[in-house]
Amino acid sequence: MMAVEQSEQHMTNLSGNKSNSADAAGLSSAVIAYCFWGFMPLYWHLMAEASHVEVLAHRIIWSLLFIALMLFFKGQLFQTLATCRTLAVKSNRKVAGIIVLASMFASLNWLINIVGVNTGRVVELGLGMFLTPLATVAIGIAFFSERLTRIKALAMGLAACSVVILASGLDRFPWIAVGVSSTWAIYGALKKKVTIAPLDSVFVEHVLMFAPALGFLCLAPGGYAGHFCSGFDSGLSWILMGTGVMTSIPMILFSLAAQRLPMTMLGVIQYLNPVLTLAVGVFVFAEPVAAAELGALVCILAAVFLFVASSYLPRR
Repeated sequence: MMAVEQSEQHMTNLSGNKSNSADAAGLSSAVIAYCFWGFMPLYWHLMAEASHVEVLAHRIIWSLLFIALMLFFKGQLFQTLATCRTLAVKSNRKVAGIIVLASMFASLNWLINIVGVNTGRVVELGLGMFLTPLATVAIGIAFFSERLTRIKALAMGLAACSVVILASGLDRFPWIAVGVSSTWAIYGALKKKVTIAPLDSVFVEHVLMFAPALGFLCLAPGGYAGHFCSGFDSGLSWILMGTGVMTSIPMILFSLAAQRLPMTMLGVIQYLNPVLTLAVGVFVFAEPVAAAELGALVCILAAVFLFVASSYLPRR
């Protein structure tokens, strides 16, 4: 009898250790992913001599190759290609259309990130990243009939105030902040409608954007193909090729974290991204912080605090 109890206790300990190990792996994956995204402006800045769309085109091409290689070594490439073919079937046209839209908004989001960094607006980019979760909530209310608690409604009001402060206090409309938050929120909403596996979906998105990206580099005026071929000596071409790895790794790590961590924990960790991006803008690129940006930041941080706190409060 004692042997049975000891065996059961041993199995319980093993199960607990396995669960703790999974939680630790998920937590470390999430932190590394958001650190990658938070420090990404440093990498985009290395390509300042390339045009914005040129960088985006290279990011699409090299990301597709990296993801394809990863799927190949996992033994999933042919299965994913079969999934691509099924999307061409008439009954799957709706899903295919959603993925097309998702790929467009994802590319637009990356482009705004690149433009924000290489036009000296990293602080505004960081503010926009703070707004992203709140923009996601707004889309949930508008299109998915999700309901707000009073505290979350107050948080949304503060977020709206931050945009008004930016728009009225700056000498320009804060389209970097609004654009980066809204495009990613729309992308997330579209992905919610996609039923295929996450990695397959990301692969399909890059396949859809591959031809326009390659066509731009080869055919658009500006000599982008020649620019790439002559850029190995300066190191620019290697950096452009590295965009595939640098942008795909955090996506893979985030997928792993999403499977192993509760959404409430992910919701808190995600704010590591804008904190780091804002810090890079202020302390590395030495961007000045306007009074309007400071006022908007106060509103956003208050909104974030209310939003996160409301997730831990009992519903009434």
